[in-house]
Parts: sequence; C-alpha cells; structure tokens
Amino acid sequence: MEHTSKAAEAEKAFLAAYESHADSLFRFLATKVSDREIARDLMQETFTRAWDYCVEGGRIEQWKPFLFRTAYNLVVDTYRKKRTVSLDAMIEDQGFAIPHDGDVKSINRAEMSRIRNAIDDLDDIYRDVLILRFTEDLPPKEIAQVLRLSENVVSVRIHRGLAKLRENVTGGEKKI
Repeated sequence: MEHTSKAAEAEKAFLAAYESHADSLFRFLATKVSDREIARDLMQETFTRAWDYCVEGGRIEQWKPFLFRTAYNLVVDTYRKKRTVSLDAMIEDQGFAIPHDGDVKSINRAEMSRIRNAIDDLDDIYRDVLILRFTEDLPPKEIAQVLRLSENVVSVRIHRGLAKLRENVTGGEKKI
C-alpha cells in the first residue's frame, strides 16, 4: 500500500511539474537550438528522463532547476558546437511574441533587430544566464543549480552579460 501511495505522489508531482514548467522549458530549448521540432524532442526527452528518475526511486525536491539542468545537459550533448540564437525565427514561428505595450511601441524594427543581433553576438556563458534570468525569470540561485555554478559566478555573469549586451547594442558608445 505504501509503495502505491509513493508512486501516486510521484506521478502527481511529475504532472504538476509538467503543467508548471513545460512552456518555459520549451521556450528555453527553442532559444538554445533555434528549431521548434528539435526543442519539442528535447523537451519530451527532458520529461522522460525526469519520469525515469522518479520511477527508479529518485526524489526531486526542486523541479524547475532539475528540469532546466536536464534540458541544458541534453542541449550540450546534442550540440557541441556553438549555435546562434535566432529570435527572428522564433517570433516568425510564433514561439513567443514581443509584447506590444507602451515601452516596446517606441522601439522601431531596426532597433529590435539590433538588439536581437547583439544577443546573438554574446558568448554562450553570458547568453545562457541572461536567457534564464530574463526570459525564464529564474533567480540567480536556481540558475546556479541549472548550470552547476556558484551563485556568485552567476551574478557576475549576469552583470557582465548585461554590460556586454549594452556595449553590443550601443556599439561601444558611452553615455556621459
């Protein structure tokens, strides 16, 4: 009876994790691989591995970092060479939409293109932490768990990544 109860609890936790994190995990994967079909396959494999881990008796305390770490490892395993992020393709494929609130309305298409190119030009170590922080809204502590880095290293990479992004967007111009 106890075994059945644990299995039911594990299934309930797994389904709740899927419901809570599938969309953000897919966005993360689509950003990393720039291909919606590959991202779907990797997302499916991520959840399959998580389920297998649970079935084998593993206990997952924090689902979000566990799932993002698993997904990140799958991307690394699948693509060892550097890939560029194509936000244009994601927007065209309706992977996500740019919000149309007051702030974004003032940015013209050329500026948005320049920002996308600046993100593409970032080194992976900065691009990854910025995507996890600002697209997926993970706090530095969870990013550290996903990337297996210290929280301090993550914070430094966020700070430096933002500085490099700003430099890429402005072309190195300094404001007085």
